[in-house]
Amino acid sequence: MYLFFIKKNFCDGWDNMMAVIIPNLIVLAGILGFTSLIYVSRNIVPLAVIFLFLALIAISILTFAFGDSAAQIANFGGVHVADYFKAIPGCIKDGALFGLLTGCIVVATYVSIPFYFAQKSLISIFIGALFTWVVVIVLLALQWFVAIRSLMHNDFKKCLKKCFIIFFDNTGFSLFMALYTLVLLALSILMVGLLPSAAGITLGQVNALRLRLYKYDYLEKHPELKTSKDRKYIPWTELIQDDKEMLGPRSFKSFIFPWKE
Repeated sequence: MYLFFIKKNFCDGWDNMMAVIIPNLIVLAGILGFTSLIYVSRNIVPLAVIFLFLALIAISILTFAFGDSAAQIANFGGVHVADYFKAIPGCIKDGALFGLLTGCIVVATYVSIPFYFAQKSLISIFIGALFTWVVVIVLLALQWFVAIRSLMHNDFKKCLKKCFIIFFDNTGFSLFMALYTLVLLALSILMVGLLPSAAGITLGQVNALRLRLYKYDYLEKHPELKTSKDRKYIPWTELIQDDKEMLGPRSFKSFIFPWKE
């Protein structure tokens, strides 16, 4: 399932490159603009913090707006660049809430972790280490938020709750996705934010969750699988067979000269 996910996500990104690049350019412009404001106001801490929160809210809204397009692409559908702009107004509320939540996590992490480790007492170091692990778990869980919202269309609270349900039930896969996202971030830096960047990462998360949800469809059809040992065996080859057939064999030539295939 892991290899098929990587292949499908690459193919989806390649086939919808312009639909991915345009949102990335908008997000990149927002990042550059707010980074400049934060840098200029760096000596005025309250103002810099306000700009940080505004940046996270704006980036969240712009990223969430690509979620519906990512869901369409993941479901082998077609998308238009205009769909992204049409989705922005509907993402303002959840994007703002997610941006505020992320901002609180960033500020709390920046202030608390150095403070506790600087105390150099056993209790303070323990609290600092514990807080670090809490932040790591929260971030690993929150990586599923956009995908859950895009595929399940739940409200903010339900999306938040399901983030932790999916993380604790799929810890290994969540760690894999975190590493995969780091690789995409590294590629984004090399490609100056054009690809894969925010939209590509969102597409990857949506693709990953879409495939992972087959597990729950399978378990729902087999209620006799009650123990954790029974639930570990999931026939992924069978579950993703239809997707494999829909994607079809893709040679390297098909990416460069698709009309020759």
